[in-house]
Formats: sequence, structure tokens, C-alpha cells
Amino acid sequence: MGLSRQEVNLRRLLAKCELMCKNKQKDDERMPKYIESLEDMFQDLCLLTSSNNEFLLTYQRRIASVKAELGITTSKYGIEDLSENLRDDLFGVRQRTTKAPSDVNDLEQVIDYHENMQKKITDDMLILTKSLKEQSELANKIIKKDTEVVGRSAQLTEQNYSKLSTESNKLGEHSKRAWKCWMWIMLLIVVVVFINMVLFMK
Repeated sequence: MGLSRQEVNLRRLLAKCELMCKNKQKDDERMPKYIESLEDMFQDLCLLTSSNNEFLLTYQRRIASVKAELGITTSKYGIEDLSENLRDDLFGVRQRTTKAPSDVNDLEQVIDYHENMQKKITDDMLILTKSLKEQSELANKIIKKDTEVVGRSAQLTEQNYSKLSTESNKLGEHSKRAWKCWMWIMLLIVVVVFINMVLFMK
């Protein structure tokens, strides 16, 4: 079974008071009104037959803890032990208090403020998630492009190395043939000179 609106409002206001105590906002002028509203809402909640005893005891302890933090020792309903009186409340022995919270508008403002803050945080998280996703996709594209460029560069380097090796081999063969050609030319010159000398001596 879902929570009633009264219990939801009690939880929100109780959490707000606990947060203010934790943040050293005990002297806030709204705190007495919040405490009074908490007590009113808690008394109404005690009379709802759908309320869970364990949760009510937890709410009572938390409210008492906040009041202790603020130095408040009195209660408009008197100090009662919920564990002894809860059964009578749940079975309708005591009449339900119909008094409304002392500052409904202030309470609604607190609830609306928290709802707006939660909505704003959710919207900011969605925007941040979208931005991170776009940046991640852009980074992936850049990395993929750089990888392709490096791959093409490596391929061109390998091709150039192969061509250079081929040209070097051709140059070596050409130099070898040229050296043999010059050797035969020099040998031919020597033979011609030798024959001329022989003929000249005769």
C-alpha cells in the first residue's frame, strides 16, 4: 500500500528539519512552526488505521531527536509514550484531532521547493549525461580517424621502403654493368696501345 499524502508530507518536513539541524540552522525563525506542524501531522497520522506501528515509533523518535537538538522539551499534546497509547489511537478510543498545521502555506512552500530542486537536479543530470555522450562519440570519431591516418601512413611507408629497395638493387646492377663496360674499354685501349708499340718497333 502506498504512503498517504499526510505521511509523505510528514517525512518531507521531518527530513527538512533534520537537515537544518545538521547544517547548523537551529536558530532559523521557521523552526518552531515546523516543529508544531510536525506534531500536528504526527497526531493525525497516529489515528489513521493504515499506519504501521513501527514507522510511527520511528517518526516519534526522530521528532523527539530534532526537538532535543533545538532544546525544546514541551509539546502541545503532552509527552506520551506512543507504545502504550498507539493501540487506543488506532482503534478510535480517542477522537481525531482536526486542527490543521499552523502554517500550511510555509509547509507547501518547503515541499514545492524540494520538488523543484529534485526536478532541477534531474534535468541537470540529463543534460550532463547527454553532453558526456556527445563528447564520447566525438572522441571516438577522432580516434577512429587518427587510427585510419596512421594505418595509411604505415602502408605508404612500407610501399616507399619496397620501392626504395627495388631502386637500390637496380642502381647496384647498373653500377656493376657500368664498371664492367669501363673495364673492357680500358682493356681494349691497352691492347691497341700494345699493338701500336709492336708495329712501331718493327
